Amino acid sequence: MTFQSIQRVLVLAALAVLLVLVLTKESVLRGWEAVIASTVVSVSAATETGANPFLAIVSFNRETGHPTGLQITPECTSAFLMVPLVIVTGLLIWLRRQGSFWPLLGLAVASLLLLATNQVRIVAVVLLIKGMGFSSGYYWGHTIVGSVISIFGIGLSLISYALLAIRSGRGRTAA
Repeated sequence: MTFQSIQRVLVLAALAVLLVLVLTKESVLRGWEAVIASTVVSVSAATETGANPFLAIVSFNRETGHPTGLQITPECTSAFLMVPLVIVTGLLIWLRRQGSFWPLLGLAVASLLLLATNQVRIVAVVLLIKGMGFSSGYYWGHTIVGSVISIFGIGLSLISYALLAIRSGRGRTAA
């Protein structure tokens, strides 16, 4: 077995572990998203925030005495959106013999973009709740504006992933 073969098997094993962790520890990932959202919302919506990572809840409007909390549910996390990317990355590394750098970089960039997209969506929900009240603000922020943000973010993530993951790493020559 060559060094490259051993390296490829180790990378594939690491991706398999990552996949299992995402699928079995998604509640922990949602908790991290809530903690990150607490900071992002505090800065961008100018409100006092808090987070409960065990329940994946980010709260805001704490300064008013009437805090509001949003729970990041399994349907609203960016974790599950990463699952297909991890699987495709594993397949690319398994089927291609050119190395794993570009597919892994594509996975990292796309995952960060998905996480950032979800943070932007949470901020939009918070801002609309603050501006329109809970009922209307949540509806517009989560259902309408949030869905549009998600669609664009997922599209940008997929394009970035594809452009990076299919690179061969070889220099291109002029035609």
